[in-house]
Amino acid sequence: MSERRALGIRLRLLLTVTPNLALILAACYLPADGLSHGPALFSIIGNFHIIALHLPVALLIIIPLFEFLDWSQQAQTGTRRLSMIAAISTWAAAFLGIIYAHFNGFDGDDVQLHLWTGIAASCLASTSWLLIHQSRTTRLTFQFLSIFAMFYAAHIGGEMVHGPGFPLKPNKVSKNLP
Repeated sequence: MSERRALGIRLRLLLTVTPNLALILAACYLPADGLSHGPALFSIIGNFHIIALHLPVALLIIIPLFEFLDWSQQAQTGTRRLSMIAAISTWAAAFLGIIYAHFNGFDGDDVQLHLWTGIAASCLASTSWLLIHQSRTTRLTFQFLSIFAMFYAAHIGGEMVHGPGFPLKPNKVSKNLP
């Protein structure tokens, strides 16, 4: 059985920077300008943003819990793998969001803020993975920064979909029972 080596810092840096630069370029070249662009297939693919965003939300929250609960070598291996999957899934959710906004005709300040905080969340999740071999304090700092960016992007997106005050407002008004 062969033994796997960890990716070198240069390769990890390349795998962190390149996809996030691609996100920034996609955001610039596929603007959320309020026009519905074709073809319809891209509009449908963009709809998967709503589904794809749930995986990075869960993973980004779970990773620091693993950091706190178990410091064993096996747990660190699992945390590194989860961190990589979180970075990839955060990137995918942001990319699908760019497709969704461009091909479905979204625009406005909230869309722009949601877009760029989503890209920031992807950059921070990737940086968190890049720095996974650093000190525990450094890892946790970037993990919590990525969670904060993701929560802020999710809050803005939630308000666009569900209205102002989401998630702290009730969806249904309670009826007073006699």
